[in-house]
Order: sequence, then structure tokens, then C-alpha cells
Amino acid sequence: MGFSNQLKKARLNMHYTQQQVADLMGITKSTYCGYETGKRKPDVAKIKKLARILNTSGDVLLETGLGDNLEQNGEFVAYMLMDKYLTEYAKKIYSLPEEQRQRVYGYIDSLLELE
Repeated sequence: MGFSNQLKKARLNMHYTQQQVADLMGITKSTYCGYETGKRKPDVAKIKKLARILNTSGDVLLETGLGDNLEQNGEFVAYMLMDKYLTEYAKKIYSLPEEQRQRVYGYIDSLLELE
């Protein structure tokens, strides 16, 4: 579904307008709309604040699935953080617009199916 769609879904579940969320965030409506359309990427602090305002978690907004199995995922996250290449790739992929990010995920899926 992607961050943008998850964000919009969470906002609608709370019955907030874009302007209301922007006001609670202390940002302009234009900036907030950029988050929902995927044209802008909030930093980690803003994602945490959005999660609090929208009564959800950053994991849900980012669709990490980390809440599903904390022990197993904790080990995975530790591995990811220790592997500098994976961390750098993750940062680069996250900075891409949603459409390009989905394309990269497709390439990765295709490569993994070859093994």
C-alpha cells in the first residue's frame, strides 16, 4: 500500500482533514499533502509525530511488519543496522518517490526468485 496510502488511511480513520493534521503537526497543508501524495518524505521525527496524532505506529505507516513478531524482527533489525550496505540501500530506496520505490521492490523480488 505504501506510506502515502497508509498515512491517508490513518487520517481518514481519525476523521481528520488534511488541514487539521497539518495544524497539529505545525506544518503547512501543502507540506502535509506532499506526504499523502508521495511528493515529500517526512523525516523520522515527523513520522513519529504523525503516528501519535493519528493514533497508530510508525511501523503501520511505513508497513514494516515489525510489530508482527518482535523477537524475530528485532534480530533482523539488528542485522540490518550492522550491515552498512543494507542500511545505505534502505535509505536510498526510502528517499525515492513511491512509484520508483515500487519498481525497485519489483527488481529485488525478481532477483530473489532466481536463486
